[in-house]
Amino acid sequence: MSDRRPVEVGGVAYELDPQPVRTSLSDDQTMLWGLEVHVLRDGHRLGVKTCFVGRVSVQFRDPEALDRPVDELAPVLQELAIEKITSRLEEGETGDEILFI
Repeated sequence: MSDRRPVEVGGVAYELDPQPVRTSLSDDQTMLWGLEVHVLRDGHRLGVKTCFVGRVSVQFRDPEALDRPVDELAPVLQELAIEKITSRLEEGETGDEILFI
């Protein structure tokens, strides 16, 4: 099953392909997750958006997600990343970037 998401920005069709989530190492609660999202158009990769999602952003979106295993948390992280990337695409930024969410 693919997590790829079609998005259309300014009449241009893109596909966002989230990669596996990585969790920060900590003895305490996880405070930061990272994932790459590949930006594709017509099957060609335009860029890689490296997204770092903080605990506060997740807590604001879905407080219960923080208590779930990472495979159940991943959709929340992906959704936050896709929203941020879509706004960057609207600004014309299709290339590689590091984004903090």
